[in-house]
Amino acid sequence: MIQIFRGMLGIFILSTLTLPMAQAQSIKRSNQTARVSQVSRQQHAHTDPLIEEFSFLIKDLKIDHQSEINNLNISVSYRYVVNITNSEYPDFRLLAKDIESLLINYPNETDYWEIVNKQLTSLLLKKYPPLMSVTCELKVDPSRLDPYIRSSRVTRERPSARSNQKRV
Repeated sequence: MIQIFRGMLGIFILSTLTLPMAQAQSIKRSNQTARVSQVSRQQHAHTDPLIEEFSFLIKDLKIDHQSEINNLNISVSYRYVVNITNSEYPDFRLLAKDIESLLINYPNETDYWEIVNKQLTSLLLKKYPPLMSVTCELKVDPSRLDPYIRSSRVTRERPSARSNQKRV
């Protein structure tokens, strides 16, 4: 009986001494795995492509075009160039003002809305280099001469954006 007691006491003492060591090794391995995982995530964050987009809506803009006052709702969305710096982000209010200015001063009263929309996207892409692509959707409410809701959607990209996409 004393033999059994000594054996059990020996196992107990051995386990109390080795258990903390085993736990310490397990914690150490866990910390190493966490560090490797964190480094891996950081490396992937630099290599994974980041796509940033922004959009806004100009609601109920009244424009005299095609011989009458038209009510427009203009949805604008754009994608930024890759690796844009914080100082390069344009203030969307400037884009909105440029759109309003072009529409108010539009030179050809007879142009279809599709043509007007192409001019809008061209203006924005030329004036704002941090934009890689621009999509503009014009929605025109029914009017006295045209009792239909009409819309035009135009997307314009920088030529370099298209060639980069083909290489991927």
